[in-house]
Amino acid sequence: MNAVSLLRHDNYRPDAVLDAVRRLLEPLGGMGRFVKPGARVVLKPNLVYGRSPDRAVNTHPAVVRAAAALALEAGAASVAIGDSPGYGSLKAAAGEAGIAAVADELGLDLLEFTPMECVAAGRSFMRLELARELLEADVVVNLAKFKTHGQMLMSLAVKNCFGAVPGVRKFQWHYRAGRDKAFFARVLNEVALAVRPALSILDAVLAMDGAGPGSGRARRTDFLAAGADPWAVDAVAMDILGLGRRLLFTLADAEKNGPRGWLDAEATGERPEALRPADWDIPELVTAQMHGHFVERHLPRLAAWLRDRVSPPPTPKKNCTACGDCATICPAGAMALAGGRIRIDNGRCIRCYCCHELCQHDGMDMPRGGLFARITGLAGRRAAARGNPGI
Repeated sequence: MNAVSLLRHDNYRPDAVLDAVRRLLEPLGGMGRFVKPGARVVLKPNLVYGRSPDRAVNTHPAVVRAAAALALEAGAASVAIGDSPGYGSLKAAAGEAGIAAVADELGLDLLEFTPMECVAAGRSFMRLELARELLEADVVVNLAKFKTHGQMLMSLAVKNCFGAVPGVRKFQWHYRAGRDKAFFARVLNEVALAVRPALSILDAVLAMDGAGPGSGRARRTDFLAAGADPWAVDAVAMDILGLGRRLLFTLADAEKNGPRGWLDAEATGERPEALRPADWDIPELVTAQMHGHFVERHLPRLAAWLRDRVSPPPTPKKNCTACGDCATICPAGAMALAGGRIRIDNGRCIRCYCCHELCQHDGMDMPRGGLFARITGLAGRRAAARGNPGI
């Protein structure tokens, strides 16, 4: 059994979280199973950009603090915190997210990631350029956040490893993937295989649904999850939501290309259905994409035509400040600041929604509806009514 530990927990008081994470790891053998005396440990939180902990954008500092304290308690020679935020410097993002205060309290280094070329662990790419600090660590502890993601459905343990791609290289991968979510899922899996986190902890005390991973609704889900295998953690997270595991693009790819250990993942501690949040809001476009698995499988040419021509692009909201950051980060160069407004070239837009993900002003709207949504949604509902296991 590929065990994933689940623990109900309802607050972020530092001492209470420390005790909760300790109990969370007990069924897995404790932190001592993963961190041996003398090990050099790097904690990899989800740190998209600077936001206060109550926004649920980043891993909560209390969870980072607990993981660091337990690693030091297990005898780690050093513990550091590292990530490559999608926008801004690590120091600034960690400061606003409350993680820099944890580093100061415990005397931990904040690591700005530097690129290092490595041989890819999987079969799809020859080499990858990833964070030297993670590749050279003895132990990587992956501290993910439980939240929706406008492109990949959910941001969980495997997706969190994508932070190992330093700086603008993230956007280069988005551009290479284009509108092919299966390809991007393959990239995410390859990166996670290279990072090889020894332990993944999922912070789901305060989670995000709706327009995640940066502009959604912060809501209480009151649990923590942990496992040695990040794909298994993600599989059980999908069980908690009551969604088919294969609806997560990374798991669908992993079933074809590996790793496949998540197929027998089982929860220990709480039952997944007992932690299921009511009225979990998945964006309409992503719902269409999930149902679109049916169209992809049975009508691939139609699905490709619909994706490329009628999948709606993002649009600036009325509260857009026209700061121009989205135009700077757009991997396809489809956005420009002109006449005090953001202009989007729909033909060049690859629908990666990086602009929505990284807008610090919540000024970019996710598309809703559209022909693709209507057709794939209808196909999905019909298939679901017939009990199709792929939906």
